[in-house]
Amino acid sequence: MSKRLRVLLSGATAMAAVGVAASEGLLYLLSHKSAELSGLVPINGSDEREIDRDILKKRSDARKWVTLQELSHYHITSDDGLRLHAALLPAKHPSKRYAFCIHGFHCSGIREFDTIARFYYEHDINCFMIDQRSHGDSEGTYITYGVKESDDCIKWLKFMRKEFGDDIEIILHGVSMGAATVMLMSGKMLPNNVVFAVSDCGYSTLKDQLYHNFEQRHIPASAAYRLYRTAAKLHADFDPDECNPIEGVEKSNIPIIFAHGERDDFVPFDMVYANFDACPSPVKRLVTVPEAEHAQAFQIGDDLKEAILDMIGK
Repeated sequence: MSKRLRVLLSGATAMAAVGVAASEGLLYLLSHKSAELSGLVPINGSDEREIDRDILKKRSDARKWVTLQELSHYHITSDDGLRLHAALLPAKHPSKRYAFCIHGFHCSGIREFDTIARFYYEHDINCFMIDQRSHGDSEGTYITYGVKESDDCIKWLKFMRKEFGDDIEIILHGVSMGAATVMLMSGKMLPNNVVFAVSDCGYSTLKDQLYHNFEQRHIPASAAYRLYRTAAKLHADFDPDECNPIEGVEKSNIPIIFAHGERDDFVPFDMVYANFDACPSPVKRLVTVPEAEHAQAFQIGDDLKEAILDMIGK
């Protein structure tokens, strides 16, 4: 072997090693349950507003209130063997209505739905808050952004019917990644107990979402996504290209409320229009909140609350 060929082969090997390290690093940062999120992607503006401090105070008080209530805890096993957890906050008065609450990226059921859970409680709706795989008290190592989570949730719905009765009414309520999960679920075979869904700040496709976040950090989006996708398929057993919530919405026939904060800089605000327009359901509602940043649509003003109550009334 010539010296030149040895140098070329050595360089190619080094480049391949760098590519492997980069792909596995991206997989860890974006999908591993233990990744530190600080600095990974910019979430909304850097300047805290007075309204943000008010939201944090209200949510902190609501979270304390929820944890002081008499919660019931449930577990199921996912199709790939993970033990999944959910907590039930019973309604203020006995009720056959349940909100099935699906949290977002690196959160948990109780943390995401603190004020929302209290809202449902006050309106006599039981609040069933799951911890998605690789979050909270549920097992798992990798987050799949709704691909496997949507199947987990369908299994939870079957559990709820068996546990609480075939005659219950279920509202699907998802925030951020949870909203994407709801949209993916809406294209699957849902039990007829599901009466409507709330999709709050969900992304249309994972690919577009990650491109947006990479570009925010001035990272070459196309190359980074290819590396991430390779590692996700090899190590996390899912294909990011298959995470297309908008395709679930295109097959949906349940009523859906689509909500989004107009100041959202994490999940692009324009995605809500794409999701809403793709939905063929004869009953759908669009709620946009001018001052809301990411996952704040419920927290600012009453528009989303009133839309939920109006849908319940119908």
